[in-house]
Amino acid sequence: MSSLLNKEVLLLDGGLGTTLEDQYGVKFDSTTPLWSSHLLLTDPDTLEKAQRQFVKAGVDILLTPTYQASHDGFSRTVVNGETIDFFEEICQYMDLGVDISRHVFNNRPGLVALSLGAYGATMMPSQEYSGHYGDMSNDLKLEHWHVARIAMYWACWDKVDVVAFETIPRLEEVKAIRTAANVNRHSKIFKPYWVTCVFPNDDDRLPDGSSIEDVVKALFEERTWADGVTMQVPWGVGINCTKVQKIPALVKEFERAANALGVQLPRLVFAPNGSKGQKYDSTTQTWVGDKEDGDDWAEQVSNVVDENKNR
Repeated sequence: MSSLLNKEVLLLDGGLGTTLEDQYGVKFDSTTPLWSSHLLLTDPDTLEKAQRQFVKAGVDILLTPTYQASHDGFSRTVVNGETIDFFEEICQYMDLGVDISRHVFNNRPGLVALSLGAYGATMMPSQEYSGHYGDMSNDLKLEHWHVARIAMYWACWDKVDVVAFETIPRLEEVKAIRTAANVNRHSKIFKPYWVTCVFPNDDDRLPDGSSIEDVVKALFEERTWADGVTMQVPWGVGINCTKVQKIPALVKEFERAANALGVQLPRLVFAPNGSKGQKYDSTTQTWVGDKEDGDDWAEQVSNVVDENKNR
């Protein structure tokens, strides 16, 4: 694992939900609040087939199918006329999601990243692109929520190589995640983690209006626990679910912010949209708008990698 974590460029999978829709005919709507994780309950074989495609494509890191999985999501999901609300049973499904990702590597080198979406990704309709969290818009409540969700993975924690906190729209949640990622420092093995934020608007700010400098400061300023133990900084930081055309400027803004704060950034993690300019409507749960012309998505991603891999 350590050799892979230190590899110069790592290929990450992405687009599990759209792959399931486009290639396997899976439909998601208000009755499937767990999104891709719904298949852990109803059709894990199809989930494994989709994950296997990413491995065959050569990924180094495979995200578990748990992005929207949460206790609330399971309790809102009806299968065969019943909801899943028993804590231990939910944990078993969480464990299955990790097992599938580990299994499809088929003993070849590969990293399993525990995919944990923003709190907003578990809301109905989802709010990770807006950051409209209502009563949950403070770091203490979000900290408790993320700690509780991480605790649901304790039984399979040793099967996870890295923890991926994705599509984060609010500064309070960035702060909460750093604490949550460190909270198991005494009882469990610390896992490397990354935090990627979403930039859906026509600027370089999070949906709540926070700047990239705010994000960098929250993740990398020195913080200690009451017992004097220093909080670990992320293994990676970056951007996801954002137009690919915006990535180069956003990366430069991360660098500018780091320089201004005297911070050394770790790995750059980015997973831009391949939607050609379309936007995701969380109410209808569809991609809307006309597709834009322009350079090929893969070429643009490759250019960002080439420009940043030696920096």
